[in-house]
Amino acid sequence: MTTMHSDYLAAFITGLLGASHCVAMCGGIACILGSRVSDNSSKFLLSLGFNFGRIISYSIAGAFVAGSFQAISLVHSSFQLLFLLQWLAAIMLILLGIHLTRWFSVLSPIEALGRGLWGKIQPTASKVMAIKHPLASLPLGMLWGWLPCGLVYSNLTLSASQANWFNGAIVMFCFGLGTFSVMLLAVMLGQKLTRILANRYLQICSGLMVFSLGLYQVVTLL
Repeated sequence: MTTMHSDYLAAFITGLLGASHCVAMCGGIACILGSRVSDNSSKFLLSLGFNFGRIISYSIAGAFVAGSFQAISLVHSSFQLLFLLQWLAAIMLILLGIHLTRWFSVLSPIEALGRGLWGKIQPTASKVMAIKHPLASLPLGMLWGWLPCGLVYSNLTLSASQANWFNGAIVMFCFGLGTFSVMLLAVMLGQKLTRILANRYLQICSGLMVFSLGLYQVVTLL
């Protein structure tokens, strides 16, 4: 498997294993959406719109950060910068693993960096959330995708290390797909899923698996 493809897989796995964090960050809005309709087919469509919206925003963010470093690397022809970004991505995975265990909130300071942008987006997101038409779930998901989140930021570093806007977008798309199944269930099951994911053993195991994935990335760079 090439390094690029292994990064796609790493992004997908971190999205999947970060389920408890995803539900903690976006579970509230998912429960609200699910409570607006009673039949499962409508809940499913609402969830599809909301989650595809998130994935679109993640992909746009991935394309932006990777494209920015692509432009820098073209101007300066710096392979050292790319290597440093790969190390940063691996370290961020390790920190994410620790964060997901909830032993130490090591990524909270990084999450705080995105609050300025979210402060500008949140009023619009609140207005869209008030719209109860099913089609509003897509733009709502796109806005909610910019919520400050250590899980997202960790994968954005992996995206940036691609130094290619398209590959960066694919990394974040794969990450979004990893979160998709759990967030789909969040709309369908609501608080039932939240209680399941609150299990401490599940949180610790998920965090340690992401931590191990970060260590593997480090080993591949040595």
